[in-house]
Amino acid sequence: MVLRHTNYRVNSFRNIANRYATTNPIRGTNIIPIGDRKYKWERIIKRSDTHYDMVIDQSLFYYSYYNQKDKIVLVSWEMKNDIEVVTIYNDGLTTTYTFLDNLLPHDLRFFVLGSSGRQYISMNWGSKKKYEYDWVIADQGDKDFYLPKDMTKPLQFARKHAKWQHVGTEYVFKYAMTQVNKEAKSNIKPYSDKFYEWVITMHGMLPCDDYQYNYKMEQEMHQHMQDNKLAYYDRIDEYKKIMRDESHPMRLHLAVDWLRESPLFGYRGRQDIDTKDKASKVRASWNRWVNKTLGLTKNVHEARTEEVK
Repeated sequence: MVLRHTNYRVNSFRNIANRYATTNPIRGTNIIPIGDRKYKWERIIKRSDTHYDMVIDQSLFYYSYYNQKDKIVLVSWEMKNDIEVVTIYNDGLTTTYTFLDNLLPHDLRFFVLGSSGRQYISMNWGSKKKYEYDWVIADQGDKDFYLPKDMTKPLQFARKHAKWQHVGTEYVFKYAMTQVNKEAKSNIKPYSDKFYEWVITMHGMLPCDDYQYNYKMEQEMHQHMQDNKLAYYDRIDEYKKIMRDESHPMRLHLAVDWLRESPLFGYRGRQDIDTKDKASKVRASWNRWVNKTLGLTKNVHEARTEEVK
């Protein structure tokens, strides 16, 4: 997802209609590009005098790797009496993110929420404050609307005057809910607690902020699994075996598997755990890793998109 230097945003129905009427087609075709002509796969299709679509035409890519239908409608512009309505779709592809990031209106802005990977539309972006930069984050408009990676669940906005209003269905993302198998965890707890104490004692001597070291340990663990012909689901029992056996050759490797992602290490190397709050975060990180690595959790329900009632 890359913001381009030239601004070709489509900001209104009149804007898309005028652009279609005044833009020369790509030579030898009937293709009207939305903006920069080198991105000819980003095109406008006129459905009627009151309806224009902004599409990605995959048949026009210099290379193709999606195997989907050619023309994917990502934004529709319609005039319904004196109200303009824009409908925004998301198929979850990176080309779509770039499209929406660069071509949506300046006040209906697409953004990705932090490290979650979820996409949102900031309605009336900049209403709370005028920003000198063009990068969008949460809570800069009137409201942020979750945009599902599902072409059957678009977002729709309408306006008669200056500001957009959300119309149609609103969606919310629900995390997967997991449950810990308490009986299974109690059986492994004496070994995992002892292993944790050993790891905490050892971590100061381990270069877990070194990518090459972590990669080497990961590959050796992977090779160990292959050499012992352990399938994916067999590995949980192997991890338990490693945790119980204080002389196991993969014991240090298993420790590094947690340490490299734990709060004990960060971008600037080893972290000082000098407060009770930091120590609690380390322990919480350990518990999550144990639950996941040793298969102690089960999903009560998967992550999903729900309609807001």
